[in-house]
Amino acid sequence: MKTLIDLRIGETAVVQRMDGGLRMQQQLKNLGFHEGVRITLVKRSAVGGPLMVAINGSNVAVGRGVAARIQVTAGDSKTEGPGEQDSTDGATQ
Repeated sequence: MKTLIDLRIGETAVVQRMDGGLRMQQQLKNLGFHEGVRITLVKRSAVGGPLMVAINGSNVAVGRGVAARIQVTAGDSKTEGPGEQDSTDGATQ
């Protein structure tokens, strides 16, 4: 199963499971992460920074360590091509 960190920019997925302690799970739920919710990866920060995720109409930053604990399955994806953004300065690849 994929994790949030495995998604490509623009890819949509459905949250299946969140591993981690009770406190971390509660914090994720407060941000809108629940089993069955659809999320989209919006942006990756450069050099190991957080991921920006669209969830329930809001953008939420999630650290990579936490993102690696959120298991997802593929949803409707609209993956961007070669011009996708993958840094904090907005540069394109």
